[in-house]
Amino acid sequence: MPKLGFSDALAFVGLALTLVLVVLDKAGKLKGPILLLLLGLGAVLVLPIALGNSWVEDASTFQLKLTRGFSMVCLVGLCYGLLASWISQGDAPQETEEGQAPITDTSIRKTPSFLFITGAPLGDNESATWVMMARHYGPNRAYDCTIEFTDLDRKNVEHEWLVKHPDTPFLPQGMFDKSQFNLRIAEAGPEPATAESFQWKPLDPNHQHYVVNVSCRDGYFVENWEVVRVNGVLRGKIVIQHGPQWIQNNPDQSPIIFQYQDPDFISAPLLTEIPKIHGKDVHFGWKPKYKFAVPCAIYDPNGHIQVVSGVKQPDGSTHTDFGSWNLLTKHFGDTK
Repeated sequence: MPKLGFSDALAFVGLALTLVLVVLDKAGKLKGPILLLLLGLGAVLVLPIALGNSWVEDASTFQLKLTRGFSMVCLVGLCYGLLASWISQGDAPQETEEGQAPITDTSIRKTPSFLFITGAPLGDNESATWVMMARHYGPNRAYDCTIEFTDLDRKNVEHEWLVKHPDTPFLPQGMFDKSQFNLRIAEAGPEPATAESFQWKPLDPNHQHYVVNVSCRDGYFVENWEVVRVNGVLRGKIVIQHGPQWIQNNPDQSPIIFQYQDPDFISAPLLTEIPKIHGKDVHFGWKPKYKFAVPCAIYDPNGHIQVVSGVKQPDGSTHTDFGSWNLLTKHFGDTK
């Protein structure tokens, strides 16, 4: 059995070190400059056997031996250079199916750009009809957005009816108005912040619950929005967060992107039946000398939506801080 020389032993140690480093890298146990330095050490340990093989040693002239030795050094350098490049690429964050890179450091967490839904009573603060607007969030343009808007109160009333009528597997046609609305918006930017709108009649304008599923190029997002009238004033609560897959891929990160709750907001249970009072029917346009309350929206003579953005105070100043209703007039998520 041939004996192992010193160069053979060094090569064996170098190859073993290289293998261990690759395993540690793929397991996520060792990253960064230290890994590359140890990889360079492995290359140095392999060099003696590369220079001491018979192809180099048996060269007929010194110049040929030098040339072959230099070729072996280049070959070892090329092999370890390609290995280092492969490892370095593995350090970059991989794209998930949602199009969102898993984030390991909250200080470099990217602000996504997407659309969400919010709205206001149309024509008057106590209107039976609301206008729901797709609003833009984030520093960049939002692309390829599919929005699924669901009225949870209507859904719960439908569910309660089916529970009370176990022999009827389907809802009777025409008994209930639709409980969902879908939007497809190819592109939208911060200006104008409102991308598209639709009208909606809540079962009870004073108690509303919605969930909105949004799929955009920057990922999948879930919005929960509640509205309740407290002491005559509409109060809101909104929470927008990443979807389930992002949460699964980032268990140590908070999924919440944006949230706000009016100080006087009081959560109300879902409706179980259709109430008899639905709000009042009003003209959706501008009404001269009419005192509008916040929140409220109207259609101007050009058919565009105008939202109440300020209320004159007795001292002549304008009050514009409307809590969660600032979502109707301001743009959020501008930081990257």
